[in-house]
Parts: sequence; structure tokens; C-alpha cells
Amino acid sequence: MNATTTAPPGAAPAPSVGRSAQYDAFHVARIRIDLVARLYAEAMGEDYPVEVAASSSCDWPLLGLLAARVRMRPGQLLVDAGCGAGGIGLWLARALAVRLDGFYLFPVAIGQATGRRAHFLGPAADRAVFRVAELESTSLPDGGAHGIVCVDAFGRAADREAALRELGGSWPRVADWW
Repeated sequence: MNATTTAPPGAAPAPSVGRSAQYDAFHVARIRIDLVARLYAEAMGEDYPVEVAASSSCDWPLLGLLAARVRMRPGQLLVDAGCGAGGIGLWLARALAVRLDGFYLFPVAIGQATGRRAHFLGPAADRAVFRVAELESTSLPDGGAHGIVCVDAFGRAADREAALRELGGSWPRVADWW
């Protein structure tokens, strides 16, 4: 949708460049050490969806609510904005039999999400794609999404107004987006 802007030569790097190393380190550590998963499981108890392994407030009640509210038909396109390691979008793609386009600012998590596709979708793993993108500049076509989820990522947008415009333009039913 929105064109990506680049800084002039010699300008300071975009804020996302500095943040990437920090979040990439978190995702690498999460593979090696199960502390984050144990903390979420302890805090949420039986409501923590272990398979999803989200680093967010995602729990079974939220997944059920999302599945019910996005009202999608099989084969339609779901966008997971700020997808992290992909668990929420992949779980929804499997539950709803939809295609998935997930994006996140941090490359390590995108690699992890891509690696998890077969676990959730089996032979239909190609129904899900993951890529590096910012909430303000998604490269999604206008009106191309049938549903959008964004769990605990919107607050990290550098420009929330631009992110809302970008995501809203991707979806033909902006008035229904919540």
C-alpha cells in the first residue's frame, strides 16, 4: 500500500533497525531457553495455548473470540499484523481453513514463523507466508485482506495513525475492524 520511504544518505538509521537486534535476540533466546513459555504458562494457567507459544496476552478465550469474530470463509486471506513467531495466525489459519499473510518487523521471528507452518498446516503449509514489514508499510494490496488480526503489536508502531490507515486500506470492511 504505502510506499516505503528511505532516509537520505548519511542520515541516522530508522528506529526499527535498532529495535530489530533487541527483538531478534529475544526470539533467538526463546528457542534456547523455555523461560518465557514457562512464565506465560504459569501466569495464565490452563488458558495458555502452549502450541501457539505467543509472547503476548493471547490465551484460549482470545483465540476463540478471534475465530468467531473474523467471520471468514475457507480460502479467504487473513492478515496477522505483527505476527511474531506466527502462532496466533497459524492457529487461526488452521482453525478457519484460510490463507495467511503474516508480517513482523523482526527477521528472526519471521524465520521461526515460516518454520512452524508445517506443524500447523501440514501439507497445506504453503497457505501461509511470512515476511518482514512494518505496520505503517505492509505492501498489502488495497482491499486484499478478508480479515486482520493484530495482537499486542499495534502499540509498537512508530506512527499509529499511519499504521491504522495502512491496515484499514488493506481490508474492504474498515468499519467492521476492531
